Parts: sequence; structure tokens; C-alpha cells
Amino acid sequence: MPQTNWKKINQYLIIAFGISWASALMMRFSQIQYGSAEAITIIALLYMPAPAIAAIIVQKFFWNGSLADFGFTLKGVSWKWVFLYTPLIYVTFFLGSLLTVFFLGNQLHILPFGYLDFSNEHFTEYIKHAMEAQGKEINFRFEKLDELHINISSFLLFFGIIAALIAGYTFNIPFTFGEELGWRGLLLRETQHLGFWKSNLFIGSIWGLWHAPIIMIGHNYPLHPHIGIGMMVLFCVGLAFVQSYIRFKTKTIWGSSALHGMINASSGLSLLLIASPNDLFGNIAGIAGVIGASLVLIYILIFDRKFIADFRNFELLPTV
Repeated sequence: MPQTNWKKINQYLIIAFGISWASALMMRFSQIQYGSAEAITIIALLYMPAPAIAAIIVQKFFWNGSLADFGFTLKGVSWKWVFLYTPLIYVTFFLGSLLTVFFLGNQLHILPFGYLDFSNEHFTEYIKHAMEAQGKEINFRFEKLDELHINISSFLLFFGIIAALIAGYTFNIPFTFGEELGWRGLLLRETQHLGFWKSNLFIGSIWGLWHAPIIMIGHNYPLHPHIGIGMMVLFCVGLAFVQSYIRFKTKTIWGSSALHGMINASSGLSLLLIASPNDLFGNIAGIAGVIGASLVLIYILIFDRKFIADFRNFELLPTV
């Protein structure tokens, strides 16, 4: 059995965490507010690409290896998995998260989950509050929407999912690739011999902890900057199983990057559909999202146990 190359893993983690956490410290000491244009620029250009930068440095310059070992290739790709099954898994995850809120919030009335609200009133109130928070003047008469006699949120759900799919393959993929080349590239390749469970538990935990500095300044859980770190670890562990599945089934790092981009594009949509949630629970990056990811994991456990059995052997032959 292959031995874990901890030297290579540690080199990677030091560089990836070093770049990302240093950029977060720079924002903190410069008193740059999370959500500002400056913060978005720093996160997009330094924080998020750091895992990919670290993977390239370690693989190409320290170990003289090929990035194709990490799925950085279009050769031999399963396009059916890229363009058919990956969207289906995303939809399963997202709708599973919403149904979790509906069942636990709307039906069982567990308050932290909030509740699904497809009313036009919820939509208009959310838009008004968002515009007021940004200091923008409201010139539109929202009463006109009632005259159309349509349910806006139903259209938002359908077209929002379509938009998330498109964004996953286009606008978001350069940013999610910045993470995926590290997590589902170098780390997955170096730990897959540990097996499906241990490898993904390790990667998911590292992935979640990597978010810690931006969680503390307001990312994803603005009302829970400390316990939110633990929630992010739990969410990333749950999603790690799904992401590794897509990475190996598509046979390219671009598959998991696309799914990651779809999920990222869904966060705003969920806010328009879920009323009064606690962001640790009724949130796609909260317990609702963990359950959504668990639905995909249950599918793998029931219908694709061969994948779990073969996990250690995927793409282990040297790249020519």
C-alpha cells in the first residue's frame, strides 16, 4: 500500500494556508470591511486562488510532477458526467437542502431552520431590505408585481437553478478551480490510498479550517463568527464526499470545479426563498446543506458501492 507523503502534504498546506491567512490578516489589520470592494478583490485574487497556487508550486517546482496527475486535463474526460450527471447531483443537493428547511422548518416548526416562503411579500421585503442596507433609493413600486398575478419565487427557483448551472461552468469556474486544484487535486491524490472515508474526512476538515479567517470576519455566518468555523468544517466534510465523487467520475478537476461553482452561485437564491433562518441551520452552508450533501452520499452508498471499493485505485497509473 502506498505511504502517505506527509512532507509533500505539509509543504502544500503551509503555502496554501500561508497565502490565504496572510491575506486575511492584511484585511484585518488594514480594517477592510468584509463585503467591501477591497475585501472582495483580496479574497478573489489572493485568498481563493491560494490552494491552486500552492498545488502548482509544490507539484511542479518541489516534486517535478505533472498537474495532469491532479485531473488538470481534458484528455479522457467523461463528458456525460460533466454535463449531465454533475448538474443532476447539484440539483439533488440544492433541492434536498430546501426540502430539509421545508420539513424541519415549515412542518416541524424547528425555528432555527426558518421556513420556505414563496410569497411575493417575502420577495419584496427581502429586496427592500437589501437595497436599504446598501443605501440605494427604492424607485420601483412593488405593488405592480401583484398586478401580474404570478408567483415570483417559483420563477426565481427555476431560473435561479438554471443560472447557477451556467455560472458553475462559466463565471465561477476560475475561482472554484483556485480551490479544487488543491483539495480535489493534490490532497485527494496524496490521500486517496487511505480510502473513501478517511481521505474525505481529512480533506473536508482541512478545507473547512482553511475558511476560518474569513468566517471570523463575516463570511457565510455573520452572526456566528466563531462557532461558524465548526459549522464550515462540518459542511465541507459532508461536501467532500460529493466533490471527490464528481472529481473521479468526470475524470477531470474541472468537474468538481463546476459543481463547486454551482453551489456557490446558489447561496443568494436560497436567501430569497428561506425566511427567518439561523445561518447555522437554514442555510445551504449550514445543517440544511449538510443534509442535502448527505442525500448524495446515501445515493453513493446504496447505488454505487463499487466506487467506494475502488476509491483507492482511481487514476493511480502515472500520467504519460
